Amino acid sequence: MSTVLVALRGPLRLALPVAAVLAQVRVALTPGPDPVLQTCVAVLLLVQAGWMLAGTGLVLRDGGPQRALATAAQLLAAGLLADVVAGAAGADLPAALGFMTGSTLASVFAFQAVLRWSRLGRGAPDAGDWVNALGSVAVLVSAGLLLAQAMDVSPAWWPAWQLVAWLGQLSIGAVLIATCLAVGVLAGMARDVRLWGVVGAYGVHVVCQSALSSGGFALTERASALGQVTICAAAVAAAQRPLPARRPDVVRPPVTSTWSLVLLGAGSLLLAVTAFSDLARTRLAATIGVAATVVTFSRVSGIVRELESLARARREARTDDLTGLANRRGLVAALASAPGTGRDRHEAALLVLDLGGFKHVNDRYGPDTGDHVLRAVAGRVADLLEGRHVLARVTGDEFAVLLPGADEHHALEVAARVADAVTQPFDVPDAVVRLGVHVGVTHVHPDEQPAPAGVELLRRGQAAMYAARAANTQVAAFDPAEDERERLRHERVEELRGLLAQDPDPACGEVVVHFQPQVDARTGAVVGAEALVRWHHPRHGLLAPVAFVDLVERHGLMAPLTRQVLRLAALEAARWAEAGFPYRVSVNLSSSSFADGDVVCLVQEALTATGLAPALLTLEITESVLMENVEAVPPVLQSLAERGVGLSIDDFGTGYSSLAYLADLPVDELKIDRSFVRRLLADPRTHAVVAGTIELARRLQLRVVAEGVEDAETLDALRALGCDVSQGYLHARPVPADEVRAWFQERTAVDQRS
Repeated sequence: MSTVLVALRGPLRLALPVAAVLAQVRVALTPGPDPVLQTCVAVLLLVQAGWMLAGTGLVLRDGGPQRALATAAQLLAAGLLADVVAGAAGADLPAALGFMTGSTLASVFAFQAVLRWSRLGRGAPDAGDWVNALGSVAVLVSAGLLLAQAMDVSPAWWPAWQLVAWLGQLSIGAVLIATCLAVGVLAGMARDVRLWGVVGAYGVHVVCQSALSSGGFALTERASALGQVTICAAAVAAAQRPLPARRPDVVRPPVTSTWSLVLLGAGSLLLAVTAFSDLARTRLAATIGVAATVVTFSRVSGIVRELESLARARREARTDDLTGLANRRGLVAALASAPGTGRDRHEAALLVLDLGGFKHVNDRYGPDTGDHVLRAVAGRVADLLEGRHVLARVTGDEFAVLLPGADEHHALEVAARVADAVTQPFDVPDAVVRLGVHVGVTHVHPDEQPAPAGVELLRRGQAAMYAARAANTQVAAFDPAEDERERLRHERVEELRGLLAQDPDPACGEVVVHFQPQVDARTGAVVGAEALVRWHHPRHGLLAPVAFVDLVERHGLMAPLTRQVLRLAALEAARWAEAGFPYRVSVNLSSSSFADGDVVCLVQEALTATGLAPALLTLEITESVLMENVEAVPPVLQSLAERGVGLSIDDFGTGYSSLAYLADLPVDELKIDRSFVRRLLADPRTHAVVAGTIELARRLQLRVVAEGVEDAETLDALRALGCDVSQGYLHARPVPADEVRAWFQERTAVDQRS
């Protein structure tokens, strides 16, 4: 049985509106009152409303459109029942008073249903919509009074209350038609038959009420009751299926404010017409017109106040509270139109000022004195400027000046005057303050294509200001070439971050290691190789360390780079050992390696991961590393030596003297820099330095490696001096891992044959 009821629920819900309309048709065709049928219509309307509220998902916690529509049906039913009760009691009341009251209130809730659906998810309807609706009805009623009498149609001679009631119903219907159409089309229901069914029912209702006016007020009210029931039935039927959801993020067109202005104009026009009219109902039309004008004027006044508040908020949002100048937002707005486009293109220059020493003023004298100085700076700069300009405070101690129409030469002159003015002493309570200043100047020419945006002009000005600060000068002009180099450096740093991340980005390329062999200077036998880092860039190919190591150092990326190089070098040396070539591999450690990470842990991780014997790993440290990390380096080197790792002083003799450390540090090797090796044969002094270094190393029982050996004569001289190991182009250039293994095999074969 329950299954049958569920199956019949949909058809029954559609049958109820049809039954209500048919019953009301019968009431309308009956010559006298038919309280039984009218009661049946009211009951059917109440059942429809109850079923609508009980429907799944139709009762919304915020009082949604379905609830308002159900309330409209209930009020319409209450009006019909009120007329039945009044007739049965014999009350001497105007005909259909209950219906007129109920239908008017029902129209209010019908309007609310449309508005709530239109603002689904946004809360209650806007008060402006209600004001517009009330004003529209009042304007239409007032205009209808004048037109009905001027055209001498039959309703003009009805009693005033009947005429106003009739026109009010027509006006309410017209407003609801317009509202349903506007909201429905905006909601995407232009092709939905339900929208046009409801709008059509409203339209037929309004047309029939107008056409039947010649039959008297009673006939129009019967037609109105039939129309209202039909409209309610159409709306209930349309709501049986879910309506399209109104997205909360959809921007509604500003029709509410625009319509308020239209209504104010229409009400004013009506008042003007009534002022020159002598019709009998002029006073009534004027009274209603005044009401419409007052209602809409209150709305327009509110809109004007909102616009004034918005304008004031916008001005405040673009103004610096402390100095009264434009702030960053205001400057960007001014910059947006500075270069112009098309015919409006013109020259412009931007100055960006950064105050030097302002933080010291704040720290020493307090923020109040700092604020006083900032206001004084703003005043001095403003006094220097002539003609059109925009002076802004961009950040705490950064100002900007926009000079429309200024060429670069004039902008530099203004910048010099500004710098001179700002660096003059400021008198503050109990002290005299002097500030430094750096001014960046950028200029845009009308022929520049494409025209730079406002934020781009500000960026260029700040870049020039940073250049002035870096060069320790007061004024610097924007340099496009240097800016491009800086952009490329920034791009490269971001690529390095991706390259050296814990999870490297393949799009940034990869770290690779090349190896340069080292041979015994006396026998020519291979003893090891130095690992040299390279960056295999996806666009620029193989990059040498000079292209990126400085950036790695500057941006704190040396620890992850060292980790990768150690791992790759140790892995390759372990493969050499497995292939029968137990050669040492040398890896350079930079100064930042000791500051950014735990070198001992990095080395131990590489040895553990690759299985390389510690004796086959040599770490090269420059003299500068020793001098810059006097406290930190010796304990680290001692710990590494205890693990069996070899230690080498790289580029010996090129830095500060480190002779005092040779007796204390657990080093195994000295590397003579290529600059000494290159001049060994040509310069007797250099020859003496190299000879002395080798002799010193021999007495300290240290191995000596000469790098940069490029010819046999130099090798012979080094061999004669007692050098142990030779490294350079004479033997081999740095090559990838697979090529160095092949070189080892070939060199071993040659040695065996000889």
